[in-house]
Amino acid sequence: MLLRNRLFGMGPLCMAAILSAASLTLNSGQAQSAPVVDLATVRLAETGYFQFVQKIAPGIWVLAQPKFQVQPNGNVTIIEQKDGLVLVDAGGSAGAGRRIVAIVRQLSPKPVKAIIISQWHGDKPQGLSEIIKAWPNARTISTSVTQAHLREAITMNTPGSPDAEANARYQQLLKRYIARMQTQAAAAKTLEMKQHYDDLVLMLGQWASDLDGALTITTKESFNDRIKIDDGRAPVEAIFLGRANTDGDAVVWLPKQHILVAGETVILPFPYGFESYPYDWISVLEKLRGYDFKILVPGHGAPQTDHVQIDKIITALKDVRTQVDALVAQGLSLDQVRAKVDLSADTRNLVGDDPWLDYWFNAFWIEPIVTSAYKEAKGEPIVQSLRG
Repeated sequence: MLLRNRLFGMGPLCMAAILSAASLTLNSGQAQSAPVVDLATVRLAETGYFQFVQKIAPGIWVLAQPKFQVQPNGNVTIIEQKDGLVLVDAGGSAGAGRRIVAIVRQLSPKPVKAIIISQWHGDKPQGLSEIIKAWPNARTISTSVTQAHLREAITMNTPGSPDAEANARYQQLLKRYIARMQTQAAAAKTLEMKQHYDDLVLMLGQWASDLDGALTITTKESFNDRIKIDDGRAPVEAIFLGRANTDGDAVVWLPKQHILVAGETVILPFPYGFESYPYDWISVLEKLRGYDFKILVPGHGAPQTDHVQIDKIITALKDVRTQVDALVAQGLSLDQVRAKVDLSADTRNLVGDDPWLDYWFNAFWIEPIVTSAYKEAKGEPIVQSLRG
């Protein structure tokens, strides 16, 4: 877990698109102002925690958080077919799942017929149990590897069925994490960084509430290569191109619309490197470059219209592999490799001079991806788990 740019039509953050079902009103995919808004909710919305709706093509929408989040919800893509809706990913908590249900019902009267889970990381499947409550006949689909991870207690950090004791333990863990971030806020050296930490503490409080009672359920269907959901207007193809951010990442291709939903093989503003596969990831990204897409939906961040972020991530992966391979060849330990590797060029390329992003880029990318590259170079296994 994580507790463990180039924008495509991102307009002003509209309150109606980020509030819960009680205040949500949508018209043709565009958010309308809510008449009464609680000031605490406004303040929370300003942190960018809530996802909002962006229509990227006729009958196709993306739910995305408007800016970087330390504990993010993965993007959700909604695809309208003749007899129902296909979702790609399900949100990162029970609360997120309930908000997705409310938004989907405002967008279309059609039922959700299928949910494709792009990977096992918690920000993708942990809203699935709430979505299935609303549409119990929906197909749930993932790669076989992801399906197996979702049923493994040793991988996930929320239970597969209601468990009051496990839920209480997890809520206590979240409280400790929030307290640690409050300590960080008090120790911040600049007003800007203190504001970032204060926002984070506020967001984490909502996240803990959203996760109260959350379940991780596995998918009913799986595939090893690809699976198609046919439709005359918007056919959908889920594909496994190889290991990348995880060992079971799925991407989704809409051939008629030329839309590529990349999951966490592509992330903005920067990728996450926990238990990832640098060598294979490069290969997957090069395959993505071969798709004639007009729009690319990343796992986090705004939809893209070009290959720029793909190329930035390829560059960063090649840089870390080149440096780590050379240092491992000299017989250096992991700690020695970490001390000597210099990824400052990648930092500038992906986050610029933003001190907040720089801090989390080091925590979410440099430290874990160096570890993964070291394990690859040594021939050691990379173990997938939210439990560390």
